[in-house]
Amino acid sequence: MEQTEVPIPIFLNEPDKIIFWTWFEVITFLSIFFLVWILCSFFLGVVLGLLVIHGYHLLQKSPWGDLSRVGVYWFLPSSKNFKTLPPSYLREFVG
Repeated sequence: MEQTEVPIPIFLNEPDKIIFWTWFEVITFLSIFFLVWILCSFFLGVVLGLLVIHGYHLLQKSPWGDLSRVGVYWFLPSSKNFKTLPPSYLREFVG
């Protein structure tokens, strides 16, 4: 049996990462970076992109960390885009 070069995640629900950021963080950084770069300056785009990603990390560590995904799941029309979320009829009360 030969070993493969596929990284094995530590946790089962660990998201895919590009170097050390998730896909959402990379897309958010690049969109803010290019928008500010086109409108103002390169350095300001890098700084604002990093600040938004840092704020996103702080929001995830707070008690409201999953609020945006939960709000989208419960209050916006249903679609097949959220494949990682369970069906809405499954309810689990924790605490």
